[in-house]
Amino acid sequence: MSTDLAAPPERVWEALKKVDTLRYITRGVLGLRPLAPIPAQLAAGDVVRIRLLFFHVLPAWTHEIQIVSIDEERHRIETAEQGGSIRTWNHVISVEAGEPGHTRYTDALEIDAGPLTALVRGYARVFYWYRQWRWRRLARTL
Repeated sequence: MSTDLAAPPERVWEALKKVDTLRYITRGVLGLRPLAPIPAQLAAGDVVRIRLLFFHVLPAWTHEIQIVSIDEERHRIETAEQGGSIRTWNHVISVEAGEPGHTRYTDALEIDAGPLTALVRGYARVFYWYRQWRWRRLARTL
């Protein structure tokens, strides 16, 4: 899933690596309660454990996000995630130059939730559509 952001790729890339950006783009539908201190800026090898809260109220499962790689040259982040019934939630985020002053932002996912995979994929489509909508709002300020 991709979207066009009205901000330069360098600014989007720097914002992408900040935990506060993750909190912003998920705000409204998903709260993130850290189970241990989280660095302000993520780095390869970091493992983040959080409690998910649907709509910031309904407790969900403990979710683990491992930052597999951060490629500064290609503007690409890969994570390996899991939690609850989700066995695999591999996420690749890429940031590319678009039209002048714009960025092409892409989320790619690999999901395995056993018998719940189809349901989780449906949720992911809606969730990432929302995240990208929030990114478009955030981009106006970058």
